[in-house]
Amino acid sequence: MHATIRALLASKVSPGVAESTPIVYGGSVKASNCKEIIAKPDVDGFLVGGASLKPEFADIIASTAQ
Repeated sequence: MHATIRALLASKVSPGVAESTPIVYGGSVKASNCKEIIAKPDVDGFLVGGASLKPEFADIIASTAQ
């Protein structure tokens, strides 16, 4: 879906806008899956829900530092 959104932005707006627009993952993110998700093409970050209230939130934040 992230690649589809980026392709739509490129075709409807411009390739530059498509590349510069952050697209976040809005599904369930936790310490055990965050590294796999952030490694996917076109995923620029997370929309973190309940995990932000747990100690594992620090691991989720650390996974985005590339």
